[in-house]
Amino acid sequence: MRNVVIVDGFRTPLCKEGTDFRETDADMLGAWVVREMVTRCGRWNLPLETIDCVLGSNVATPMHAVNPTRVAAVVGGLPPSIPADTVAGKNCGSGVSALYYASLRIRSGDVDTALVIGMEAMSRIPIAYHHRVAGLLLEYSRARRPRQLAASALALFPRLLNLKKYPPRVGLVLGLTDPMCDLIMGSTAENIAKAPAFGMTRHDQDAFSVRSHKNAARAWTQGLFADEVVPMYVPERSAYVERDNGIREDASLETFRDVKPVFDRHYGFVTPANASQITDAAAALLLVEEEKAKALGLPIMGYVREYADFGYDPACMGLAPVGAISRLLRRTGLTLKDFAVFEINEAFAAVVLGILRTLDSATLMEQTFGRYGLSGRIGEIPLDDLNPHGGAIAMGHPVGVSGLRLAMTSLFELKRRSAERALIGGCVGGGQGVAMVLERK
Repeated sequence: MRNVVIVDGFRTPLCKEGTDFRETDADMLGAWVVREMVTRCGRWNLPLETIDCVLGSNVATPMHAVNPTRVAAVVGGLPPSIPADTVAGKNCGSGVSALYYASLRIRSGDVDTALVIGMEAMSRIPIAYHHRVAGLLLEYSRARRPRQLAASALALFPRLLNLKKYPPRVGLVLGLTDPMCDLIMGSTAENIAKAPAFGMTRHDQDAFSVRSHKNAARAWTQGLFADEVVPMYVPERSAYVERDNGIREDASLETFRDVKPVFDRHYGFVTPANASQITDAAAALLLVEEEKAKALGLPIMGYVREYADFGYDPACMGLAPVGAISRLLRRTGLTLKDFAVFEINEAFAAVVLGILRTLDSATLMEQTFGRYGLSGRIGEIPLDDLNPHGGAIAMGHPVGVSGLRLAMTSLFELKRRSAERALIGGCVGGGQGVAMVLERK
């Protein structure tokens, strides 16, 4: 199997839903990062035809672009002859999966070069009407004569205004609700936060969230995201967006203490302050077969190594990365001590804390994963090495982009530390987890 290197990677700023990217569709966010990669290929004198395929990650598929990767690739300036596919079914893990699938194509010899992009416009997720209201809306739009318009209006508007009987369905809420356990993702995090075995308090979760914001704010102040984030021009607003806009520099236990729980208003622990933000963004990584990259004189950020995924109880989906990490370590013979950097997606503070505590306890491993054939203490992840520059709680979680952000953030940190190996991972709605090994030589 051939070695796969990451030649370059970058992302847009991560912008909270309804803010800087609110008028931009996912395929256009993808087109922005494709256009930037086209520019960089020009600097390397790399012909665009060298790119054999484009693989994209997008979860909230735009209604007008069922294969947004293809649209982004062509609109972004790549030749139409380059094929493109979109990975969506892995939900929050789609970015890591897209990176893995692209690396497999290169390892197998199917292609030599693959562009991987992630794009998510959560601000643009539509609202769906009740099917009876939707039918009447369609009938009204087709009416041509005054009598037809009047009759359609009389049938439509009472139902349109009767929100109790015919409530509109918010697409974002539907997408974040698991149909197998009928729980929105925040409620699955509550299941972990409230489990007596973890001994988790609201204070623990808020403290972890404050750490995320403080680390992200410090990283921006120190210029650590300068190579990772590309400022983007938003034509709809005639403005440049230069940095993540959800980071709270005033984050503290005092400011977070008064934030009310959302998913269990009376007895809950999960609040907007200790959960990831709903976010719009895009990212790109260029993968090349190692010998070809060296022959072309391309830079090498790092290597894509092993990948593992794992299926778990949907009602506690946040713990699934434990299974993926355990499977990955068994497959590679590595231990947690072999990694200098860990990037675990901060879907919720309760999720990351649950993962850390389970990995570090033989008792918790037996209780939570014994029935899946996993047992034994795996080890401790040092906090200094975990999400050292913040995570999704501070910066946001654009679901189709987060996996790529974890990858590039970890590679840039390996370079700063002159270290060799990183482990990335995250939970996936539906009760799955993903994990991947990245290396830098």
